[in-house]
Amino acid sequence: MAQIVVNSAAPPVTSQFGNQQMLGGAQTEGCVAELHAKYYTQAYRGQSFLGSTAAAGVVVPIYSSTGQVFGIWNVAGNKFNAALQTLDTGLVTLGTPVISSLCLAYVPNAGSGIGTPISAATIVAPLSNIIGTIGGNTVRFIPGTATVASSTALFLMTLGYAYFTTTTTTMLVATGLHYDFDEGVIVPPNMALFLGGNVATGSTMDATLRWSEPPV
Repeated sequence: MAQIVVNSAAPPVTSQFGNQQMLGGAQTEGCVAELHAKYYTQAYRGQSFLGSTAAAGVVVPIYSSTGQVFGIWNVAGNKFNAALQTLDTGLVTLGTPVISSLCLAYVPNAGSGIGTPISAATIVAPLSNIIGTIGGNTVRFIPGTATVASSTALFLMTLGYAYFTTTTTTMLVATGLHYDFDEGVIVPPNMALFLGGNVATGSTMDATLRWSEPPV
C-alpha cells in the first residue's frame, strides 16, 4: 500500500512498479501532478463521445421551437448520464441580422422512444473520442432534426454568445463559441438537450458537442 509522506520534497522513485511513497501536505492530503489532460482517461477508456452537425451546419431555431436541429437524447431507462464536456460552434452563413444569443433548451420527460414528446428524430452514432471508433454510446445523438411537442422545450441556460446589429445590413458577430461545461452539467435519463437561440437566429452554424457517459 502506498504511503503519504509529509515533506517539502518529493521522495525519489526508483521503480515504475510496486508500492511507492506519495508526497503529501500537513493534513495528509496527497500532492499530485497532472499526467494527462482532464478528459483523457475517459476518452482512452471509450467513455466519451463527439457529435457534430454536417459541415454545412444547421439553422439554429428559437430554443422553444418544435423543430429542433442539434442535440442529445438520454432516453428513459438508460443506466448512464451524459456529462457535458465542451460545445463548439462556428458561423457558416449569417442570415438575416437579428439580436440573439445562443442557449441550451431541455425537454423533460423525454421518454424512451419516438412518440410523445419527441415524435421524430434523426439519430446517428457519434464518434468515440478515440477518433475513428464509432458506437459504444448509450445516449442518442441528433445531428440534424427532431420534432418535439409544443411547449415542451424549455430554456435551460445561456451560452453567452451574442449577435449585435446596428442596421439591417451591419452586424458585429463573434467568430465562434467554445464553451467548457467541465462536466458540471449532467443530462440524466429521460431528458433531451438541444442547441437554440433566445430568439430564432436566422444563421447557419456548424456545431460539435462532446460528452462522457458515466454510470447513473
